Amino acid sequence: MRISEPMTMVTDYLLATVALFFARGLFRAAGPGARRCVRLWAWGFLILAAAALVGGTFHGGAFYLADPVRRALWNVTVYFIGFASALMVAGTAASRIARRDESARWLLTGLAVSLLGMAVQQSSLHFGQDFNHNDIYHCIQIAALWPFYRGARLLEDR
Repeated sequence: MRISEPMTMVTDYLLATVALFFARGLFRAAGPGARRCVRLWAWGFLILAAAALVGGTFHGGAFYLADPVRRALWNVTVYFIGFASALMVAGTAASRIARRDESARWLLTGLAVSLLGMAVQQSSLHFGQDFNHNDIYHCIQIAALWPFYRGARLLEDR
């Protein structure tokens, strides 16, 4: 089997695995019937995991997928990323976060790391032929999930 972008597929699937792990932790931290803001973040992580799974399939299966299927996979990936981001923003908006809260520091750290990843993703940075800007971006995003997770766990509803 020939994989079109093996490292991008692997890093996407790794991103999905980490996001799924953190989603599970946030659902547990939210508890039943409480902490809606944390539950919104958990759903955001879960949808992000789905986006990374679909994105990895897009990147890895290009040789085997018809163009309409590839376009559909890419559109689903992008929509899921937008939906995941919206859920995370909604979770923050539903919380009673204050500027000096520990959760704010964690979330802002996650945002800074994520923005760094976005800058790298838009560059032509690569390490050899098999580790390109997309792969580096996925690794940076994986690192950004930890502070987002830590910050989201600390949130309390308004």
